[in-house]
Amino acid sequence: MGGKGKGEGKDAKETDPAIPKAAPQGDQITQVIGEVGRWQLEKILIVFIAAAPGLAHIFHAGFITPKQRFWCAQAMDEAGVDIPPPWTVDYPEKNKSYTVYPGMGNLTTEKKLMGHCIPGCMDYDFDHSFWVSTMITEWDLVCEKSWLKTLAKLLLFTGFALGSFCSGLVSDRYGRKIAIWVCSVTMVVFGVITSFVPWYPVFVVTWWITGTMAIACYTAAFVWTMEVAAGKWKIYLGMSMNYSWPVCRLIIAGLAWGFRDWHWHLRCISALVAVGAVLLFWLPESPRWLVARDRMDEAKKILSDASKKNGKPVEPEQIVLSRPSASASKGGFLDIMRHPTLRIHVLIMYFNWFTTAFIMYGLALSWQSLTGGLFLNFIIGTILDFPAKTLAMVLAQKVGRKYPYMIGSTTTGVMFFLTLFIERDVYPSNWPIVVLALIGNFTTTMCFAILYMYTGELMPTTVRAAGVGSSSLVSKIGGTLSTTVAALADIHPAIPTVIFAAMAITSGAVTFFVPETMGRKMPETFDDIERVEFKAPWKK
Repeated sequence: MGGKGKGEGKDAKETDPAIPKAAPQGDQITQVIGEVGRWQLEKILIVFIAAAPGLAHIFHAGFITPKQRFWCAQAMDEAGVDIPPPWTVDYPEKNKSYTVYPGMGNLTTEKKLMGHCIPGCMDYDFDHSFWVSTMITEWDLVCEKSWLKTLAKLLLFTGFALGSFCSGLVSDRYGRKIAIWVCSVTMVVFGVITSFVPWYPVFVVTWWITGTMAIACYTAAFVWTMEVAAGKWKIYLGMSMNYSWPVCRLIIAGLAWGFRDWHWHLRCISALVAVGAVLLFWLPESPRWLVARDRMDEAKKILSDASKKNGKPVEPEQIVLSRPSASASKGGFLDIMRHPTLRIHVLIMYFNWFTTAFIMYGLALSWQSLTGGLFLNFIIGTILDFPAKTLAMVLAQKVGRKYPYMIGSTTTGVMFFLTLFIERDVYPSNWPIVVLALIGNFTTTMCFAILYMYTGELMPTTVRAAGVGSSSLVSKIGGTLSTTVAALADIHPAIPTVIFAAMAITSGAVTFFVPETMGRKMPETFDDIERVEFKAPWKK
């Protein structure tokens, strides 16, 4: 598809890899269909519609267990004999004692006390003035059963971790489209089942499967998007997938405010996902993945259709694609760790993913103390999400991936350290600490958006989904562990702050060892990685 340029023969050597020299068209895929066009935009819109609504399942966890006032309706002793009200409840730590009667009109007036736990209570009633039905009211998850709501969320988190990792393996082995479609359909089926199950153990299992499929679908969709555009459009379109997160947060906030019944939240999300699952019928497989797997005829057919849609018609037989070597066309997760250069890059990126998630979820744990009610917390986080992801997109296009991440992560660490020198409960609403926390949340969100693109560009096509998926797995581990570290604040508030700050600054520093990917062709196979030599920053 084209001859040799004027000065090409002079500088080229026979040992140079058979990769087209820098040209406006880009690599062999974009030489046929262009960097962006109607075909890419239509297909990416389908992917967005398919992947974005499912993420609402993740944030639904915040609305399925809201704080709700309750009271005991009936209490019995061990012999099964009714214990008539009033009941006396003692709080030794507060040196207080309450005489408690059942009923809405006898609720406690203390803001932090949702209700009284009565020994031998067999049935709790709840204040339904706002929430019609929640996971708490469904199974009376208060007092001695309150730990069950935490268990459900913790198990859901393990599903997010597993979904990220398994999605990468399935996507790299069987294809991006198969992974997206299977996850979407499974998510719809189990989302609907979860909304109807009357038993807590079954609910936990089906909710876990639904959450697993939600993050798995997004991970595969993100990789698909990255592989169909090039140049600056790869940044704009690839990173635009990050807007799925604030969009789905708005979706679940709207559903929660409008319906206030967790059953209908799940059904509405499932309906939106079902629409995307149907639209996937018009989504082709990633041509870049097909080439990497040496399925040339299928790739040529898709590229030909895309070229016609973009107004640059090329017949399949006119398309010339470079075949990968037999060994390079295959690859799995373990191959990432066997490759010396890629292994170093990936381990650093794992630490970065762990750190950003560690800080993001750690902040989320204390976010309620920084703002007001549940919806206000959520909307503030969503509002910050949009500009943070937009800034990440602009910086990735104009500056690169490496240095914006380094500066953003370091800024987060510095903000945390500064909070250590501000005395609490001196300023109104602790506003200096609130401002610093907001800046830290903003820069952390920006860093997280950069990581998806940065990690994908470091990975060869044959293991790209596995690389991004395993990184997302590590981030979910970081998020889970952040709940444990935050508990250290009960010992001293400075402990989690110091840990978050130290990790953020360390993350920014070690990224110096990872190469910049801006303006570079994405590696197709492990052979391409061989051309990237790992160098310590002090070596030239």
